[in-house]
Amino acid sequence: MLSENLIILYMKNPDPIFYEMMDDLVIQSLKKENVKIIVTDLEELSVIIGEQFIFLRNGEQIQFDAFLCYGYMAPKHYLDYMYFNFAAFTAGKITLYSPQTENILQNKLLQYAKFSEGQVPFPRCSASFSVQQFKKNLSQFENKAIMKEVVGYEGTGVKLSSNKIQSTEIFCKSFWNGEQSIIQDFVGDSVGRSIRVLVIGGNAVSVTEFQDNIDFKSNGYSDDFKIESKMDSIKKEEYFRLAEKACLAIDPNLTIGGVDIIDSKKYGLVVLEINQWPEITFSEDVTKLPLFDIFGKEFIRKIQHNNNKVKV
Repeated sequence: MLSENLIILYMKNPDPIFYEMMDDLVIQSLKKENVKIIVTDLEELSVIIGEQFIFLRNGEQIQFDAFLCYGYMAPKHYLDYMYFNFAAFTAGKITLYSPQTENILQNKLLQYAKFSEGQVPFPRCSASFSVQQFKKNLSQFENKAIMKEVVGYEGTGVKLSSNKIQSTEIFCKSFWNGEQSIIQDFVGDSVGRSIRVLVIGGNAVSVTEFQDNIDFKSNGYSDDFKIESKMDSIKKEEYFRLAEKACLAIDPNLTIGGVDIIDSKKYGLVVLEINQWPEITFSEDVTKLPLFDIFGKEFIRKIQHNNNKVKV
C-alpha cells in the first residue's frame, strides 16, 4: 500500500508537561511521508465493542490504519489511552507498542526481569512485598542505595538513600501509599552522568550523554544540566550494541526506545531503563541527525508491513 493511502489517527497528548512541542514535531515527520493524519483529542474519542469494533470521533465513525499518541500522561488519561490503544491493537490496527510491551515499558521491575532473561547487564535490584521481608533483604545491599518506584517517568520516584534506615522509611512510605518500590545497587562512580541511546526499529541511531553536577539522576531539571553528542565516541558501537540488546529483550519489534546506560569503571556498561516515549528534540539538536524523520519512516513502515500481511 502506498503511503498516501494510509490513515493515522493521532491523539494529541492530553498532558503535554514535558512534551509541548513533540506532538507537532511527530505530526510534521509523518506528513512528510504523505500520509493522511486525523488529529484528535482524547475527549473526542470513543469505541463501541460488539461483534466488531466501531471507533468514533465526536460520534462519527472513523476508519484508520494506525493509532498513535506520544508522551507520558497523568494516570487517568493514561488509563483511558490504554483502553483505546488496546481496542485499536485488538482490532488489527498498528499502535506504537503492543499492550503487553507497553505494560513492561511502564514498569521498571518488569523491565529488569526481561533484562535478566535476555542477559542484559543492569544494576541488581530487589522487590519485597512486605516491610518485614524488605528489612531482611537489606543485608544484601550497601548502606547507600537507590530506592525506586516501579512506575514513574523522568526520574520521578527515584531517590538516593544514604543508609538502611532511610531506605526502610522510603519503602514504608511507598507501601503506605499503595505503591511498589524496589531497592537497587547504587553505581557511585557515574553520579549525574548517563548515556542515552535512541533505538528505532531495532537499530540504534544516536547516542548522547546527559550530564548534571547537581542532581544524581541527570534527568535535565537542574540549572547545571547539559547534553552532548557521543556520535564520535570510540565506544559508540559498544553503546549501540548494548542498547539494541536491551530493546530486543523487551520486544523484537520495538518501535522506539530511549535506552539509559551507565558507563561505570567498576561495573562496566549497565542499563538503567528503557524510556517508552523518549524525548527526541535534545538528541536531534546535539547530533544534528533527522531523528524525527527516522521515527516517522519506521512507524509508517510498520503500518505498510501490517497491511501487506492482512492482504496475504
